[in-house]
Amino acid sequence: MKPNLPRTMEIIDPKPAGDPTAQTSAPRPEGAGNPSQPDQQKPDNFLPWAILSTIFCCLPFGIVAIVYSTQVDSYWYAGNYEGSRLAAKRARTWTWVSVGVAVACWVIYLLLAVVLGVLSYSSMSLIDL
Repeated sequence: MKPNLPRTMEIIDPKPAGDPTAQTSAPRPEGAGNPSQPDQQKPDNFLPWAILSTIFCCLPFGIVAIVYSTQVDSYWYAGNYEGSRLAAKRARTWTWVSVGVAVACWVIYLLLAVVLGVLSYSSMSLIDL
């Protein structure tokens, strides 16, 4: 009687066998920490947030967020689960970058307006003397 061995799946390397840089990878048991299992939940694509950050915040960074957020579903349904998670992470990151740049620009704008207002008021008071 044979012992009960776990079933393994070999990971195929896309490099040719004669390639000296090709490395063989050890087979992993199915279901044991394999990140590309289709039974996991599809990550959020952040598309509504990316669109809102494009419209109301920073257009260039918002467009990058939209591009990554549209890749999430494409990668997921193509079976590239790790690529889908990476695209979702990048979409979230670029959405926050867009919001952060917009907030920073508004803060700088308001500071300049206050400083220039104070300077113009003080120069007006000097003229009145």
